[in-house]
Amino acid sequence: MNRNNSLTPGSPSPATLHNPLSNLTSNDLSTSSHSWEYLRKQARQLENELEQKLTSYSKIAAQVGRSAGYGPWSKGGEGMTGNSSEAMELELEELIKKLTSVVNSMAEVVDRPSATPTNPSMMHMLQRHRDILYDYSKEFKKTKANIQAAKNHSDLLSSVREDISSFKSGVSSETDYFLSERGRVESSHRMTDMIIEQAYETREEIGRQRSTLLNINSRMNRLSNMFPGLNSLIGRINLRKRRDTIILAFIISFCIILIFLYTRYTSG
Repeated sequence: MNRNNSLTPGSPSPATLHNPLSNLTSNDLSTSSHSWEYLRKQARQLENELEQKLTSYSKIAAQVGRSAGYGPWSKGGEGMTGNSSEAMELELEELIKKLTSVVNSMAEVVDRPSATPTNPSMMHMLQRHRDILYDYSKEFKKTKANIQAAKNHSDLLSSVREDISSFKSGVSSETDYFLSERGRVESSHRMTDMIIEQAYETREEIGRQRSTLLNINSRMNRLSNMFPGLNSLIGRINLRKRRDTIILAFIISFCIILIFLYTRYTSG
């Protein structure tokens, strides 16, 4: 026998059993209660998962806040504070969407005329789930904003550190340049001092030689004063030397002329 023919007139249709959240009528109160319980269980399960995920997400936010001063996010956000935060964020968004869908389905059940008079506590339960959804959504957005602020703060600190590092490197290069110039100037000063010292030593040596020559001259003057005829004797000796030199030069010239004439005569 066909299963559809065995259904009683008051029992729900197969389409209603397949989708308990739609096509509820005043005769489907038992199915409505079943759908409400199912949705309430789903809401509690999603709320528990959201609570656990939000706790983990808050811990990640705390880690991100502590690691915000360690440089750029790609380096400071390793492990759970890196890719896990984004994965956790996607999971939370998906859970919030699911819980929102469940709460909306519960509202549809409550809004039906058959459910409101018979189950007044449903309104209170629905409002409670809405409040929980609002609180979780608010907490998620707040934590997400804190993580994003920590990332921005970390990137800003990294940029400032890079600027400071580049400034220090520029100042260091300028300082090195001026230090090298100072070293070259000091080297030039040392060389100049050495030249001046050598000049002073040369001056002192010339002074000593001058004093020596003056001493010799003074001695010669004393000798000449002691022997008055010595100058005349020296003069005669010099005169004789010049005369001998002239005679010798004349003889050498005469001999050269004779040799020249002889060679010319013999060759002719």
